[in-house]
Amino acid sequence: MSQQTALHDDVTRGEILTRASVFIAPEYAREETLDTVSQWMKSSSPEPMVFRNFLRPEAAAATAAALRALPVWSRHVTAYYSQTETEIIDEADWADHPQRAACHYVAQPLTAALADGAMAAQHQTSLRRFLKFAVLTNGLRDWVSLGTGVRLSPKECSVEFAAYGRGDQIRPHQDLFPRRVLGGNLYLDEEHRSDTGGRLGFRLNGGEETMVEPAFNTFSLFPIRPDAHHWVEPFQRDTTGRYTVSFGLHRAE
Repeated sequence: MSQQTALHDDVTRGEILTRASVFIAPEYAREETLDTVSQWMKSSSPEPMVFRNFLRPEAAAATAAALRALPVWSRHVTAYYSQTETEIIDEADWADHPQRAACHYVAQPLTAALADGAMAAQHQTSLRRFLKFAVLTNGLRDWVSLGTGVRLSPKECSVEFAAYGRGDQIRPHQDLFPRRVLGGNLYLDEEHRSDTGGRLGFRLNGGEETMVEPAFNTFSLFPIRPDAHHWVEPFQRDTTGRYTVSFGLHRAE
């Protein structure tokens, strides 16, 4: 069995790149980009890989508008005890909680946003198209798999839509779920400015921090390893922003 078949269930490289290019900007649907991703994955100490202007402009704009229009945003405030034990807590208790983990907005359940009349038809169409690309047809997963050389599970890809208000953040953590090997974030806040915080932080082996600016239409990819921690620094803007689609990618069994 060829590596190509083993990774992608008989879908050819050309088909994967063609499928990805419907959403991904043309410069990232090229062999040169895949080679760069491959070298990054093989590095012994990879920092987050950052792709600016990742989606085609029209896809980024439509998806960003759909995120802003979602009617299912709710506060998500948690304390963290272990990789398998997280507790929803009262937001008033979060700042002083010794195990505080995350404090931001999460869109849930996304299925409710797709119900008839839940939001404007054009936003529902944009949301469905994005979810089809990113989750249902594995367009994004197969592109990442093709570049990294890691066979990724289509069934265990986690997706979360998040947004941040002033002071919202995620504290350092590892996401060491079974077989999770990569994390990804797609940032879709057109109003983002470099002085409003909300950067993704990453540290490997207790070394220096790497900070990723959540600029509009940026995709960041980072390794999930026992010696790696990542976090989101406090967001510093009075209006809601840092609209993010977060992915957890798992190695196939």
